[in-house]
Amino acid sequence: MKKQTNLQRIGTFVLLTIALLFIADIQASAQKKDYKPGEKIEYVVGGSYPEQWEEGTFVKATPDGTQPIIREKPNEFHKDGFQRATSWAEIRPLSAKSADKATVNDTEADNNTTTSATTNDFGTGLMTQEQILSFLQAKLGDKPYAPGSVEIKKELAEMIKQRGLDFRYSDTPDFYYKIAKLGANTGELEFPLMYNYGEPTKEKELMGAWNLGKIGGVVDYVKNSRVYRQNEIGVANVGTLSINANGTYIWKAGAKDSTSGKWRKATKAEMTSEGGDGIVLLKAKGEYDWLVTKDRRTKLKGEWIGISELGTRQINEYGSRGGKK
Repeated sequence: MKKQTNLQRIGTFVLLTIALLFIADIQASAQKKDYKPGEKIEYVVGGSYPEQWEEGTFVKATPDGTQPIIREKPNEFHKDGFQRATSWAEIRPLSAKSADKATVNDTEADNNTTTSATTNDFGTGLMTQEQILSFLQAKLGDKPYAPGSVEIKKELAEMIKQRGLDFRYSDTPDFYYKIAKLGANTGELEFPLMYNYGEPTKEKELMGAWNLGKIGGVVDYVKNSRVYRQNEIGVANVGTLSINANGTYIWKAGAKDSTSGKWRKATKAEMTSEGGDGIVLLKAKGEYDWLVTKDRRTKLKGEWIGISELGTRQINEYGSRGGKK
């Protein structure tokens, strides 16, 4: 029996690979065509181990056909079911016994559905620690770093920003330990948890006059031949800021230093981890744009705002209600 040459072996391998890819493509295509918009299916619950299947609805395939988009069963967070993209291997037809025909309304809704893996149906009311832990447990289970976990945490972050929290994150060490076990003490959630205590800010809450203070940086100084370090401190009475509902502002940083101009609503990207409304003072102090948001971290009494240079967020001032126009 003759031995195969290297060239023959390579040729055989290439042909076999092409054949396998062709078969896989046929199987995948057949699988995709088996589902119709609105059809009831079963899907793998994300992060479940051992693997758990729940009843859901097939919406459509992604434009390139590589993933199915499904709608999960309704829950307390998503009354109509959370919609997301998954893999073909993680859905299967519902058994003939329990299969339900899609209604006309379902089909119409699915035809108008985009391929987005998120939804704006985040519910209402301040979120509790129990709701957050329940969401994470249901979505991540004992697989906090499974594929798709980052998107799940980002979804929860958006929910927190939209609804607000009924607790201060800084006062909950036990809660911190619990979400850490679920792998959720990361940037996607850490900052939204810190900056969204209470009801989301409404634009009208930022209007009016504010007494200003300034956050001083770390300073090293010498006293009695020894070097001391003074941490950040607040310096009060550094001016006033008046924000008017007609889209204008007046920023008085001293007796003779005054800036006036227009403001606009802050974008979602500019708000980063904070929910609710914020505004941007255009060409304000130092000819920079400044972001104004409600300070929901402070435990001081009264109303407070935070003011930071929009581009760097490195220069910070604060305001308390009661400034003069």
